[in-house]
Amino acid sequence: MRVEVETLDSTQVKLEIEVPAEEVDEALEEAYRALRAYVSLPGFRKGRVPLTILKSRFPEHVNAEVVKQLVFPAYEDALYTKQLIPLAQPTFDPPLDQLKVTENHSLVFTATVNVKPTFDLPDYEEIETDKTPINVPREDVEAHIKQLQSQSATFEPIEDDRPVQASDCVRIDWTCTLENEALESESAQDIDIDLTSKDFHADLVAGLIGIRVGETKAIEVNFDTTHRVPALAGKQATYHVTLHAITRKHLPELDDEFAKDLGYETYNQMHGVIWNNLVEEERILQIDKQKTEILDQLIEKTNITIPDELVDQYVQQALQNMHKQLKAQAQTAEEAGINLETLPEELRRDVIQQTKQNWIFEEIAEFEGIYVTDDELEWEIRRAAEQQNRDAQKYADLLKASNRLEDFRVQLQHEKIYQFLIQEASAKKSLIITG
Repeated sequence: MRVEVETLDSTQVKLEIEVPAEEVDEALEEAYRALRAYVSLPGFRKGRVPLTILKSRFPEHVNAEVVKQLVFPAYEDALYTKQLIPLAQPTFDPPLDQLKVTENHSLVFTATVNVKPTFDLPDYEEIETDKTPINVPREDVEAHIKQLQSQSATFEPIEDDRPVQASDCVRIDWTCTLENEALESESAQDIDIDLTSKDFHADLVAGLIGIRVGETKAIEVNFDTTHRVPALAGKQATYHVTLHAITRKHLPELDDEFAKDLGYETYNQMHGVIWNNLVEEERILQIDKQKTEILDQLIEKTNITIPDELVDQYVQQALQNMHKQLKAQAQTAEEAGINLETLPEELRRDVIQQTKQNWIFEEIAEFEGIYVTDDELEWEIRRAAEQQNRDAQKYADLLKASNRLEDFRVQLQHEKIYQFLIQEASAKKSLIITG
């Protein structure tokens, strides 16, 4: 089989493919033999129709069968021979329904297809990331323990008959309403509040000052657009508050008994474990930051073009999936917090970013020999199952049944690639300011 490649641009090629006459003749013979086996015509028994009659009566059928039998295998062989990775279905010329097969003649056609481009990886040392040793000061540990102490506080009602002051703690019921509808998730009963804490909205705290035990008051609270509850973000809600008591806050002593109440043996052990946990949290945050820095630089330093057709295909599929999900949940886009005007462009950016990452990581994996073995995959599945309190075998079966096993392997491979890149990258130089 002859294959010639014409590069149209960095992501598109045209393959001219010639299937030898011998293969064409074999395919024609096989097609007529298969046709003869089940065709019956008046005057002939099944399997006995002369070849000349079959050729005159069924040329279009045989032509279509031979084209189907020859074209796609030849196209796949051409891709394999030339080491090309297709990104979409090819366009054939002539179109397959117009392609004619002739006995004793080779079959020639072209296939134009978008392919994964070739590109050069940057030197890993050109990538810089923060490798500052993790340091959690003792003061941060003490502050964390103070938070635990505050969370373990008890509140005792005081007997004074007076209005609420800014330095008080209070016990209240509240019902949150938005546009005259109660939000159960944001309502509470017999909740203790320290008005000096920064955990509560300033509008709510201000509204509580001055009321007396037994009183009920409606307090308007204005939330900014970054509020943790999407339903309240950027909205004004009304809190109907009933004051049950003004209270005095009692903090437990920071001693061994306090530590035992939290599941530790001694205060010193608790202090050490918390310190180690905070260091581990900082390490995880640093790794996440390193991954982001490395990926951004890799993409910036690697010249890759992604075909618009491929991006459009992914974007359209994502939009279709989103509309199906909204319909299944009986939600509008606005109710789900989705901006349909900006969404397509956001999806395009995500698709381009993700595709570039996948291609770069595939190249690194092949060049550096970074793969996930079956044993590593099995071990990671067991570890993931234990973290979720699930049976390892059932979890593995679920991944297989939902066709997510290879996705899991790729995820693990990406983690190994990140570890390799973090190790190979140069340490970001610290900015030293002198006075």
